[in-house]
Amino acid sequence: MENRVKNFLLENNLIINSPIVCAVSGGADSVSMLHILHRLGYKVILAHVNHNKRSQSIIEEESMRKLAMSLSIPFELLDYHYSGEDNFHNDSHNARYDFFRCVCEKYNTNILATAHHSDDQIETVLMKIIEGSNLYGYGGISVCNDDGRYKIIRPLLCVNKKEIYEYASKNKLTFFEDSSNNEDIFLRNRIRHHIVPKLRVESSDINNKIMEYSIQLKEAFSFIRKQSIDYLSKTNNKIVIDSFNELDIALKKDIISLMFEKLNISKTYDIINSCLSILDNSFGTKSVTIADNYLFIRNYNTAQIKKIDDKIFKEVKLYSIQDEVYFDKYKFYFSKNIPLNAFKYIKLCYNTIELPFVVRSKKDGDEINLPFGTKKISRIFIDKKINKNLRDSIPVIEDGKHNILWVMDLIKSNDVLKQKESGDIYFVCEEVFYA
Repeated sequence: MENRVKNFLLENNLIINSPIVCAVSGGADSVSMLHILHRLGYKVILAHVNHNKRSQSIIEEESMRKLAMSLSIPFELLDYHYSGEDNFHNDSHNARYDFFRCVCEKYNTNILATAHHSDDQIETVLMKIIEGSNLYGYGGISVCNDDGRYKIIRPLLCVNKKEIYEYASKNKLTFFEDSSNNEDIFLRNRIRHHIVPKLRVESSDINNKIMEYSIQLKEAFSFIRKQSIDYLSKTNNKIVIDSFNELDIALKKDIISLMFEKLNISKTYDIINSCLSILDNSFGTKSVTIADNYLFIRNYNTAQIKKIDDKIFKEVKLYSIQDEVYFDKYKFYFSKNIPLNAFKYIKLCYNTIELPFVVRSKKDGDEINLPFGTKKISRIFIDKKINKNLRDSIPVIEDGKHNILWVMDLIKSNDVLKQKESGDIYFVCEEVFYA
């Protein structure tokens, strides 16, 4: 097995001259990995995390300390105590990897090894299919993750769990079993206990088949991702709709995925498709809520992700009465027919219309002319008790002479009110929804 791991590292261009920080939980997988890398001549550091969740954890910690002493290698410990202020799995995961990075810095290396094996790969691929992911995620666990600063390698992806147990037994390695691995409350465990055995009945070579599947998906993803990175680097992390719509659909989806990833926003197949749905060749402003604090917003010929609490000024124009434009969830257009009851509108005289009409966010100092004089738009928002977070999303309509005619659904100007009886064309606001 040692030679298989050695050849696996060579095949994947992981010739390592630096020390390797080994994440060793105390299980058969991580203890075997440490032992193999040490036998292959690598300088290894045993990094252990005591989560203090089980009484056995103290015994495991002491055993790992003795293992490091027996191999004459450094031992590093994170004595972790869950604060109870966050999700345990998320909080502990972040704490572990912060610890591993600190150990890397201490020993002047950027290499971290984890003990994922080919059975883990099967389970991960199936979990991603069940939960949904992108091309990269469906490929499961990577042989190496390189973020430009640290490399996480998985030397045991070429072997399965049975082989690891056999290696540990042959070399008389002390290891511990986590009792939670037997509980079916976790999806991974249910897959391991009930689904994978049935796959093995259908294919005795399922580990290699899944590995081949993973490699092909990772290769395809790598090709697409390089183009996505290049595209967003040229556009300053924005989508330029004209050029974007000429791209292949796989590249379009990955560009949007990469925009999500840069901001650590979770994504699903449906959310990516919702973003794509507003990037057609029409004009106007449209948006999709993609997270509690973020919008994917299209404005004219560009699209980008914005925090909802950011002040986003938006503006669209109608240059003729045949035009229609979008402003967030609203569509604006001219109509000679009286609108449906559910639609908002103002009635105007066709011969008095001054184009272009502008639909925009409010500006500081905006005023509207009313029968009793002018009034600031900001004062109207206060009087109407409009939440501050909503004020930028309320459309303000002005004509080609920069006269504000309408604050949608709140107030109409004196000029509009005068045309209520004589008007012969309608400027309509229709609320629309995007899937």
